[in-house]
Amino acid sequence: MQSKPLPIDWASIRHVVLDFGGVLYKINHQATTNAFSKLGLNHFDSLYSHGAQSNLMDDLECGRVTQKEFILTLKSLCHANTTVDEVTKAWNSVLIGLRPNLLPLLNQLANQFDLILFSNTNALHAAHFEKQILHKNGKAFQGAFRQIIYSHLLGHRKPDLIAYQEVERQFGLSPKATLFIDDTPSNVQGASNAGWTAVHHQPEHFSLENLFIQLGLESLSSTGI
Repeated sequence: MQSKPLPIDWASIRHVVLDFGGVLYKINHQATTNAFSKLGLNHFDSLYSHGAQSNLMDDLECGRVTQKEFILTLKSLCHANTTVDEVTKAWNSVLIGLRPNLLPLLNQLANQFDLILFSNTNALHAAHFEKQILHKNGKAFQGAFRQIIYSHLLGHRKPDLIAYQEVERQFGLSPKATLFIDDTPSNVQGASNAGWTAVHHQPEHFSLENLFIQLGLESLSSTGI
């Protein structure tokens, strides 16, 4: 799905907003489903999967339940002898790592645009992947972005219209000057509904760099990063 024809009118774009999980960071929902199955919680994918999840997960990603409440709720659905640490490890098993060769691209985008990360995530996952990224890349990844926005701190999640509107309000984005890239079609549609230029990225088909080249960003084509 793509809400605007190619190529993008780059002269009108000032803000580039990137999704995290899927676009910049590898995730594996099947790994989480398998981990919880071993703990006695079958059909975990009915609670949490790419682009669809239960109210409990929505509440976690909007900061409406605490980490402790969430983990204990999941623990209650597992085998009686399951520990909090086992549940936490299973929950974080979805997180794989940053996609390769991202930093040169992010740095070039940051030199040209107001670069922002906007992720539907939760405090448990954020703590895990922030530690992982910091260990492997230092502050280089975070430093590429003017702002990193997590739904559990914003209080709203994509694709709800208010989430995009709050990002605009809190961080000074102009909808007509904003390009949004996400790998979940409903999130792309939500951004389009907010008046943003919104593009669906399919990372299994091509890299983020190739997407920007397809969108007509000539500076990437000329540098060949």
